[in-house]
Amino acid sequence: MFKIGEIVVCVDARRRWYKLGNLKENEMYTVVGFNPYDDGLILKETKSIRSGYNAYAKDRFRKVDYEFAEQLLNNIKEEHLQNKNSSKHSQKSK
Repeated sequence: MFKIGEIVVCVDARRRWYKLGNLKENEMYTVVGFNPYDDGLILKETKSIRSGYNAYAKDRFRKVDYEFAEQLLNNIKEEHLQNKNSSKHSQKSK
């Protein structure tokens, strides 16, 4: 279930039987509301031409995986520190 204020990623920007506006795959969007008729997502950054409520089907999106991003950043930081420490050791041994 999506929440207002949540950042989502588009996973399906394919045109169906109607126009999509400016929706782009792998782009991030902010949920600002929901279409009361079909629970589609109303997004801050783009508007759906077809919908009177400017909403997109929620199956076109997934939640942003912040845990994955944080883990990736931690791995990069660790690798950077290891490289920094190994270069200090190699300079001392010269």
